[in-house]
Amino acid sequence: GARTTASSSSAATASRPAAPLRGVGAPGSRGGGRPGSLSRRRGVSIVAMAGRRKKQQKRKEKSSSSSPPASPSPASSGDPAASPASPSASTNDASPPRGPERLSQNDWAEIERQNAIAAAAKAAAPGPGPARDGILDKLLSSDAMLLFAVDGVCPELVNGRVAMFGFFTALIKELVTGQSFTTQLAYNLTHGVSPMIIALVLVGTLAPSFMADAKETPWTGGDGVARYNDDATAKGKRRYLCDPRALDVSGLPGIDSPVGRLGFAPVAELWNGRAAMTGLILTFIIEGALGHGIFRA
Repeated sequence: GARTTASSSSAATASRPAAPLRGVGAPGSRGGGRPGSLSRRRGVSIVAMAGRRKKQQKRKEKSSSSSPPASPSPASSGDPAASPASPSASTNDASPPRGPERLSQNDWAEIERQNAIAAAAKAAAPGPGPARDGILDKLLSSDAMLLFAVDGVCPELVNGRVAMFGFFTALIKELVTGQSFTTQLAYNLTHGVSPMIIALVLVGTLAPSFMADAKETPWTGGDGVARYNDDATAKGKRRYLCDPRALDVSGLPGIDSPVGRLGFAPVAELWNGRAAMTGLILTFIIEGALGHGIFRA
């Protein structure tokens, strides 16, 4: 009888239609029997989980920014996979720089004290010495170089004037006494005549500088024999008063030429002096070759 009952119940179970599963799209289930309802619910749950993770990440970033970063442990530093980069590091780097911190009264007092010490040390330090006005300093000054150097104002000017004076007087004396230029030069050198003539010509050349009147001949700089006016065409941009080119000769007779103004002009004295120097040298050469003066029979 038990076997008959079990077999009848199993037959009834087999003949009974299977109950549909919930959530698999069966009619009358909680999804309304619509296809794809289970996948939509899974998508909603994934979105919710992502939102919760974002909120947790923001909380971690806020807590890490408010608290000082913990030093990495040796175990975590050895394993790069175990210590991933913290997102708070990029957040801190991207944050705007903080402004200067306010100094306290103690800090300002320390600054004032340091300033006072520095000012006292500066006042106690030796200042620059007085300007050097020794003879050697004056001889090596820029004014001395521009006046008395080889290419300065005075050398060619003085040599030309001495040569003009010497050539003219030697020519007159040879015509009168018959003494050659060489004989006269030897006498002048041994009796101090030539040095005296050079000194007189040098003083006369420098006289316009140290005897200048500020009302009649104004100057812009210098002192003594080194008084000058600013001139862009002059050497060192200084036109000294002893230079004949500093004179205004526009009212004197003369004409302008490519080499300068001809006539009563500084260039005339320059070329006359050069001609006198050349004439003296040629005269000494010719007298040495002849053995007597040029104008002596």
